[in-house]
Amino acid sequence: MQGIWMQRLLKLYQKYTHFMRGRYGRIDALNKGLLIASFILSLISPWIPFAIGTLLALLFLGTAMYRVLSKRIYPRSNENQKFLAILSKIKQRNFKIDRTYRHFKCPSCYQKMRAPRGKGKIKVTCKNCHTQFIKKV
Repeated sequence: MQGIWMQRLLKLYQKYTHFMRGRYGRIDALNKGLLIASFILSLISPWIPFAIGTLLALLFLGTAMYRVLSKRIYPRSNENQKFLAILSKIKQRNFKIDRTYRHFKCPSCYQKMRAPRGKGKIKVTCKNCHTQFIKKV
């Protein structure tokens, strides 16, 4: 009995490997993003009117499945590389911490300004409203 099930599982596995031969078959960063977006949209779709959330969730899920089953491996890899480049630009822009400067705002016009760290108390003149004030940096 146990040998028959093992033979059936082995035969099913062989059919699967034959089907997937030459296909992209990867769950890369873009596919993970599409699947996560699809899951989130399916969760919030009851509160989105006209079934737009459900349609978008199905579209993202279908795109992810298309990418996994595609036989065009290099274009799928290039899409993932472009996605990773865009993602790294977003991460750099949002989480870039500048340790060499101290950032602050003008007390009168709230203009953003910066001064080099470690200079002690300095007299700052706002370029926008020409207000002078002392700031410890």
